[in-house]
Amino acid sequence: MQMRMTEERFIPSSDGVSRLHVMHWRPEGEAVAVLQLVHGMTEHIRRYDEFARFLAAQGIAVVGHDQLGHGETAGAVERLGYFAKEKGEVYLIQDIRRVHHLTEKWYPGVPNLLMGHSMGSFMVRRYLTRYRAETDGVILMGTGNQSEFLLLLGMAVVRLTGLLHGGWYRSPLLHKLVLGNYNRKIRKAETDSDWLSRDRERVRQFEDDPYCHFRFTCSAYEDFFQVMLDLKHRKWLRKMPKDLPVFLVSGKEDPVGGYGRGVGSLYRLYRRLGMEDVELKLYDGCRHELVNEIGREQVFEDLSSWCLKHSLRRQR
Repeated sequence: MQMRMTEERFIPSSDGVSRLHVMHWRPEGEAVAVLQLVHGMTEHIRRYDEFARFLAAQGIAVVGHDQLGHGETAGAVERLGYFAKEKGEVYLIQDIRRVHHLTEKWYPGVPNLLMGHSMGSFMVRRYLTRYRAETDGVILMGTGNQSEFLLLLGMAVVRLTGLLHGGWYRSPLLHKLVLGNYNRKIRKAETDSDWLSRDRERVRQFEDDPYCHFRFTCSAYEDFFQVMLDLKHRKWLRKMPKDLPVFLVSGKEDPVGGYGRGVGSLYRLYRRLGMEDVELKLYDGCRHELVNEIGREQVFEDLSSWCLKHSLRRQR
C-alpha cells in the first residue's frame, strides 16, 4: 500500500489566539488505523515525516500538530518556547483533544491510537487521566519517571527565576538544569544534542533547524513541570484506564528515561495500578529519539506491528 498524499492545515487552538499547524499523512485506500502523534520539546511535527510515511504505506493514517510554542504554530521565532500567559498546561492537553476530534471526523469508526514522544509523552499521559475513553491504544516513547522531589525542586527554581526576570525570560541556568547534563555519559560529544541520537546527520539537522534547539521560557518550564507533577498524584494515576493497551519504548542510552531504569519503573507502576495490557521494549545502544536513531527501521517495524495488532483487535 502506498501513501496517497500529505495534507497541512491550521485549526484554532484552545487558547483562543493561536492556530495549530496540523499535518496529515493519508494512506492509499481505506485506513486500517489512525495514529495521532504528539511531538517532543523544542522540535516540530515535520521531523516525523519519514516515520509517518512508513506507517501510511502500511495503511495507517497519521495526524500530528505543532504544539503551542513550537514549529509553525508558534510562527514567529520569538514565540518559540512560550505556551501562554496562564493555563498553558491546560491548553496543551486540550489541543491534543482538538486534534483527536479532527481525526475522528476524518476517520469515523477507525481504531484511533495515540503516540507521544518525550515532552509529548508526558502530555499524552496527562491527557489520558482526563479523557481516558477516547483512544484505543497508546505508545509512550522517550518518556521517564522523574522523582517528585526533583520536580518540586525544579519548580521552585523555575518560579523564583520567573519572579526575578519575568515569564518570557529564557534562563541559561534552567536550560542547563533540564537539558544540559544529558550529554554527560557520551564520550567525545560533538554537539550539545548528541544525546538525541547516534546518527550524526540527524543531530546536525536538529542543530541547524530554525524550529529546533531553542530555549524554553520560564512560563513554559512552569507549565511543563506542572504536568509532570500532576502525574505524580495518585488521584490522577488512578484515572488511567485499566484496559488501555500501552506500549512503552525507549533507548537503553536515553537519559530522559534514566537509561532504562525510569521507563522500567513506570512500567511496574502501571502494572501495580492494575493496567492489563502494558508492554515495554528497550533498544540496545539507542539514545533519545528512536525515530531518528541508527537502526530506526526496526523501530518503525515494531511500532507499525503494534498499531496493526491493536487495530485488528478493536475491529473484531
